[in-house]
Amino acid sequence: MRVSAATIALAIVALPQRAGADQAKSMAIEKFAFDPPTLTVSVGERVSFINHDELPHSVVGLRGETEIFRSNEQMDQDEAYSVVMDRPGEIVIRCGLHGSMSATIVVTP
Repeated sequence: MRVSAATIALAIVALPQRAGADQAKSMAIEKFAFDPPTLTVSVGERVSFINHDELPHSVVGLRGETEIFRSNEQMDQDEAYSVVMDRPGEIVIRCGLHGSMSATIVVTP
């Protein structure tokens, strides 16, 4: 059986997209805090971190003791960093420059 390129292209376009794949949520960095302090997202959702402080910050994501993502070491004012949440669980967010800053992202299936 021969399948044309047009048939394959149509099949790919018609595939259902994963829930949350095009959605984005954000966590602001301002006044030396992450806001909101707890964010709930679904697997496949993108989370953007935006630094609104005048001083630089960084974003480090930890699952238990394991670092799973890290932004540039210095995100300047109005710079952003985004990451797609790829599996369920709880992620602790910390600033790599300011140890007192933390938040939590809860990733649901």
